[in-house]
Amino acid sequence: MTEEYVFNVQYSPEIQAIIAETKTGDIFSEPDSPLTINERKIAPWGSDNNLPGEVLEMIEKSELVSSNLNFNTRLAYGQGIMPMLKKRDGDKYVYEPCEDTRVLEFLEANDIQGYFLEQCTDLETFFNVFPEIILNKARTEIVTIRHKEATFSRWAVKDVKKKEIRKHYYADWSKTPSFNDMEETEVLSRFNTIKDLTKIVSGTRLSRFIIPINFPTAGKVYYQRPSYWSIFQSGSFDFSTMIWEFKKALLKNGLRVKYIIYVSSKYWDKIFAEEKIDRNDPKAVKARKDSEIAKFRNFMGSDKNHGNGLMATKEMVASGNSAIEEKYITIETVKSDIKGGEYLDDSSEVSSMISYAMDVHQNLIATSPGKNPGSMSGTDKRELFMIKAAMKRPFRDRLIRPMQVVKAFNKWPANLEFLVPDYQFTTLDDNKKGKEETTPDPNAK
Repeated sequence: MTEEYVFNVQYSPEIQAIIAETKTGDIFSEPDSPLTINERKIAPWGSDNNLPGEVLEMIEKSELVSSNLNFNTRLAYGQGIMPMLKKRDGDKYVYEPCEDTRVLEFLEANDIQGYFLEQCTDLETFFNVFPEIILNKARTEIVTIRHKEATFSRWAVKDVKKKEIRKHYYADWSKTPSFNDMEETEVLSRFNTIKDLTKIVSGTRLSRFIIPINFPTAGKVYYQRPSYWSIFQSGSFDFSTMIWEFKKALLKNGLRVKYIIYVSSKYWDKIFAEEKIDRNDPKAVKARKDSEIAKFRNFMGSDKNHGNGLMATKEMVASGNSAIEEKYITIETVKSDIKGGEYLDDSSEVSSMISYAMDVHQNLIATSPGKNPGSMSGTDKRELFMIKAAMKRPFRDRLIRPMQVVKAFNKWPANLEFLVPDYQFTTLDDNKKGKEETTPDPNAK
């Protein structure tokens, strides 16, 4: 099935038209065959192996999606990682701060809170994170833990014998990297990780390793699919961004919009290929697009061309047992009775749908847009926040996993635990500050 995603919108006052650039094709599809780059077989992430970069490009165009992701990331972070010692006190357990210098020096040397925040950001955005551990020269201790950006991370295809992913590649995938630009790292087994690490260290000279961590989604083998990505495929995201481009054009140009011109990315691909223009040269790409758009303006703005047709390229795309026609340029006429108050209800509805998909109650971060924004009491908001924080437990468990590997390999205290406490909001009559910092209760059921 062919799908379209709007990723660039501009207004042309000369012809009173909004020009919306679309990308055709399902960017979320997963190719059946691996990519071979520099004799390395790679599992592609998305149809063109640059899905994370394209998702980030879309996210940056929406204040709602960006804000929701920021909220989810900060909530997952809580108060950050705290090393605590779990000790028995009579018939109960209590937590005490860890004062082991080995642990504290490791956390300080690796800016563990910055590392954890980066991991939270990628897990919330992509449901995949790629933590790297580095051993000392003697390979007797893990001395470094680093965050590898998910945008630049790719898995090798699974090892046939071990039936696991054993290689990680790090590069700029927006273009085809050279051999020297691809950083290759061994991947540890997800199961019996310490045993696997010990075995590799004893038999090789390797000292860098990736620990595979993700938030699992059904049916995904290499790269997980965040549930909120449904907003890109359902059309909710496109609609939300288009609403504001429409209204901005209307307000700036005296409510005068006659046309919407949709231009497929394949139209530009064809032009760039024919004229040998490098897509990675932003100045050349912008200049050529401006030149082509100027032709639209000249054609549609000329009285001589009134009633004439615009020549546009099209192709037939396979669809099941037949084929469908894909147009590279589509022009739609906008209703002439626009008065400026349009899309208020639509904006409220689509904002609610996106926030629902991202598991963010709008009253937790701001009032809802629209005519009836609604309100909630402080007690309701506090309860919502506590429920939301409790739901972050699976994310945090996955993110703490690399630290548990470090603890076991470095032979740190067995009763050492890495906790991520939440802020507990109180009523003002209990606490004038409105909040208190707590650590999880080890005796809680």
